[in-house]
Amino acid sequence: MHIGGKILEITSNGRFAKRIKIYRHLWICISLYSLSFVLYSCRGDEVVYPTIGTHVTDEVREGGLYVLCEGNMGSNKARLDYMNLKTGEYYANWYGWQNPRQLKELGDVGNDIQTYGGRLYAVINCSHKIEVMDRQARHIGQVDIPNCRYLAFRGNKMYVSAYVGSVATPELLGSVFEVDTATLTITREVKVGHQPDEMCIIGDKLYVANSGGYLTNRYDSTLSIVDLNSFAEEKIVVGLNPTRVRKDGQNHLWVCCQGNYGKVKPSVVVLEEQEIVKRIPIACSNISIQGTMAYIIDNTNRRLQAISTIDYSEQPQTIDISSMEHPYGLLTTGEAIYITDAKNYVSSGVLYCFGYDGDLHWSALTGDIPGHLCRVGGAYDLYPDTTQKDTTHYSPYISRVYEYVPAMGQFVNVLPKYEEGDDAEAMCRKCEQAIANNAGGMICLGGWGGYVTFGFDHPVQNKDGRDLQILGNAFLMSGNEGYGSSEPGIVMVSRDENANGLPDDKWFELKGSMYDDPTTLHHYSKTYTRAGDTIRNAFHKQPYYPQWIEAESLTFTGTRLAPLTEKISGQSVQRILDFGYVDNKPNTDKEGTSFDISWAVDTDGQSISLPCIDFVRIYTAVDENNEATGELSTEVSGAIDLHCVSNE
Repeated sequence: MHIGGKILEITSNGRFAKRIKIYRHLWICISLYSLSFVLYSCRGDEVVYPTIGTHVTDEVREGGLYVLCEGNMGSNKARLDYMNLKTGEYYANWYGWQNPRQLKELGDVGNDIQTYGGRLYAVINCSHKIEVMDRQARHIGQVDIPNCRYLAFRGNKMYVSAYVGSVATPELLGSVFEVDTATLTITREVKVGHQPDEMCIIGDKLYVANSGGYLTNRYDSTLSIVDLNSFAEEKIVVGLNPTRVRKDGQNHLWVCCQGNYGKVKPSVVVLEEQEIVKRIPIACSNISIQGTMAYIIDNTNRRLQAISTIDYSEQPQTIDISSMEHPYGLLTTGEAIYITDAKNYVSSGVLYCFGYDGDLHWSALTGDIPGHLCRVGGAYDLYPDTTQKDTTHYSPYISRVYEYVPAMGQFVNVLPKYEEGDDAEAMCRKCEQAIANNAGGMICLGGWGGYVTFGFDHPVQNKDGRDLQILGNAFLMSGNEGYGSSEPGIVMVSRDENANGLPDDKWFELKGSMYDDPTTLHHYSKTYTRAGDTIRNAFHKQPYYPQWIEAESLTFTGTRLAPLTEKISGQSVQRILDFGYVDNKPNTDKEGTSFDISWAVDTDGQSISLPCIDFVRIYTAVDENNEATGELSTEVSGAIDLHCVSNE
């Protein structure tokens, strides 16, 4: 593996996913004169016309909006449109224009669309596939899953609900499939309830709404709860015919139960953990949560109803949608409310944009049955515009730990605690519990070379001043602030250039104060072996070699700083470095624990200009063992995007 410009190699028999390189293309401006241009493709004799933007608004917003139109079953008319919110133009059949060589375009019945890790994922229900695209909707690959329905994501895994059975076999239980997003292969499957639909992840639990949609008057009434570690499933009863499920800011679940379209009326059920705390009698066909409000399409009263997620009270601000034939798709964002009207389900629908005051801002004609909306924003916008403020709310804290590979050390298998049966994925999740989301815990990287790789729920922007604060547990010597407890870690950063959501692109080192020092080695290498795990100190008797790693040896190569320990007044203390290292200065020293992306250098030490970064890697920078206190090993207790703090 690589750590930054330096190479961090792990000698093992582990499997490495093949990279799928996505090349970003320049946007081609198309005028009305382009109508005379045609492109012949693998679609036989069909002529593919370029999609032309229809100007629908003069409003300027960040990013764009994808609209997945279901199309009529059996007609192969699923369609992906694109609304460029920066230019106010709506592009019909964007996928078709971007992918002229796809024989059947998207396929039959679009059922869900989401963006994750720099990619777009669209569920095409009756074509039994998940279409995988880059952010500009160019085909990358597909995952074949029968009767697939909805998506959820965590880490490098995608979860897909699937009916599996058919109208002829309604008693068959549905499944949830786990898919590796790097290899696009199915890794696990678990049986859930009848005809599972939408899903939601909270912590280590996947919540699945089992609708029983094929059972007609004997609908399912359960919510499956799948433990994402063990992939074991249990069920709780929530209400008849549950279809949609969302989580709010308090991690409460909102479940739309459709009833039996007769005596059993629809309702929205709110759950805290596994207990029902509120049942709201409302005919919910779709739901979207923004801030402290749940916005629900109320079919009975023909309105968009706002309900507080704090006290569940109905709010007076509602939007009258009685003029729509069949309100269907719904998405709320920080700046607007988007609703689609499926009309008569056989012809073109309409996308509407409302303000939160209820005013209609604009509308656009869509494909047949526009049902699913996906917002694109941030560093991977189709049409980036850095002058516009991104109104999406992001967390300033770590959201994901991708890798945890410590070297041997006295706190390894303790911070975090290894338990028999834990694998690399389980240890990453334990690291997240300790240092993600401002949790206040701590992890240890062991001796020289041991590392952790993490990311946020957004790219960290390279702006004026320091961009990133990384916390450790260093402290200063009383009366002599030039010394103390310093166990420095080197910081590497990377951009998700191939847009696969994984930290497998080029890495760059953030140049600290010791980078050019003659005592610093830039191509140092060290191997640790399980057999060599024999040294113990008086305080820690557990194995020091990471027990979840199957390889018998670990070899790291990278930058090594010279030993720092000196004896002062009978104490073994370390020299405090000027800047650029984790766990070197106290967390109370904001500047001393902060880093500038502009410090990035390549393997030759040349400065690299990075507009933003997606991944951070930290590894222990010194190879030093003190007889009394053990090895110097970097500790990490969290990280903060300094440009995101004001958004909390």
